[in-house]
Amino acid sequence: MGLSDLPPRQKMINLMYLVLLCLLAMNVSKEILNSFLIINQGLNRTTENFDKQLDVAYQNLANAFRDDSLKVGPYFRKAEIIRTEAAEIVDQIEFIKARLKEKADGLEAGAGDTMKLEDIQNLDNQDIGAELMIGQDQVNPCTDNPTCALLLKERLEAFNASIAETFPDNEALVRELQIPLEAQKQHDLVEEWEVANFYHLPLAATITNLTRFQAAVRNSEAVIVKRLSRDIFIGDDSFDTLAVKVIPHYGTYINQGDSFKADIIVAAFRKTKPPLVELRGNSGPVSYENGVATFGVKTNAVGPQKWGGTVKLQNMAGDWSSYDFEHEYLVSRPNLVVSPRAMNVLYKGLENPIDISMAGIPSEDLRVSVPGCKVVAKDRSRGMYDIIPNAGNTNNTVNISVSAEVNGQLETFTPIEYRLKTVPKPVPRFRGKTGYVKMSPAELRTGRGIAAKLDNFVFNLHYDVVSYKVMIRNGDRSITYNVTGGQFPQEVKRAIQTMRKGHVLSIYDVVAKMNKEGAKNRPLEGSIIVEVK
Repeated sequence: MGLSDLPPRQKMINLMYLVLLCLLAMNVSKEILNSFLIINQGLNRTTENFDKQLDVAYQNLANAFRDDSLKVGPYFRKAEIIRTEAAEIVDQIEFIKARLKEKADGLEAGAGDTMKLEDIQNLDNQDIGAELMIGQDQVNPCTDNPTCALLLKERLEAFNASIAETFPDNEALVRELQIPLEAQKQHDLVEEWEVANFYHLPLAATITNLTRFQAAVRNSEAVIVKRLSRDIFIGDDSFDTLAVKVIPHYGTYINQGDSFKADIIVAAFRKTKPPLVELRGNSGPVSYENGVATFGVKTNAVGPQKWGGTVKLQNMAGDWSSYDFEHEYLVSRPNLVVSPRAMNVLYKGLENPIDISMAGIPSEDLRVSVPGCKVVAKDRSRGMYDIIPNAGNTNNTVNISVSAEVNGQLETFTPIEYRLKTVPKPVPRFRGKTGYVKMSPAELRTGRGIAAKLDNFVFNLHYDVVSYKVMIRNGDRSITYNVTGGQFPQEVKRAIQTMRKGHVLSIYDVVAKMNKEGAKNRPLEGSIIVEVK
């Protein structure tokens, strides 16, 4: 295979590999084996890079096949054959490597699938590769085990045959891409490919050899797909369809004072001969880069803005073709956008989250004011604010005013009106119940006090019970307790212990306070009446 397609780093890895094999033949220290780990890691990274490149190449080829199946079909089908065979070889080698790792360290089946080479303990073992891949007789290598080297060789031979069928008229390219499987001369002896690569070599060298063949297959596959993709369009001197495309950078709805930019491209062109754009009138300048013409102009006037011109494209013969185009964009004044994030009203005394933005103006440049409210910027760059209406505000509405600098002048936009409401009162609850309820003596005795809950409210607010009254009636007798805090005092708990069927416990005059700085006591409406059943 051709080294010209390999990066310099990969060439160095291959050379290092050859040097290490020579050192092993000279019985150099076992520490040399660790160098195979480095080579194996480099080969693995090379294979991973090929995999990423191949994913993109196959996707591009599939897109071309979808767009023109008649023309691309023969190339696409050849690529699919190579893709399938390469994947089968890489998977088979991965299977063999996993079994070698398991055999080396006596691991259970499947453990080698995720095990790295550097995790193996017996890297210097020279028998395992021969046992699993060659068998007892090196003259007649095994073929009855999926790890046998001859089975791998058969797949590689089939892969080489497919390469020859893919490029029948290019012998030089075929020789460059095919995986070498010839016999090799070792110590004045000629050894078959399977013996030279896998017989009585240290396990580190055997697995690195396998990884080397994976990288070789992926390299050949990548070159083949690249060559097939290139061959699809060889000889194309002209385009069968040409159309002018205007691609605005930021859309066609532009605020006054902003810039309108658009790309003007021809659907098919060559970077060596970019299109020439001629605009009518004083539409603005055009710049060129990588075969794309870009038009840009500073907007001033409000309303629809028409522009257009002619695109000229030079063909392979040097002749120019002209294509006229028309386009339009709309320039408008900035529009204020104020959107509530949690509700459609503002509540007194709470941090009401509000998003404030304006098309065409950075959010950090906006100035926000709300009379009768405190404005807290939570994240000015994202237009996030908390609006806190004064608790004593008696108005029914508030106005959110926003101003910003437009064309060098401070402009205030039409205020946005929001309704202003007071936070509703919570409801007193005993064991989750309110109003009139019946409970058994056991249920009643499990109650430890009361709570104030605000149901179905957009904010997650917590209230603390400040005080309330408890009346316990037993027939004609009744006794009332004044309680501070939410929990029952001991005397109430003792009285509850004596209650029986027909007795009644009443909780009323409940006062609660929001668990928030500056909050005031609020008398709650409603009471709780519990009859013992």
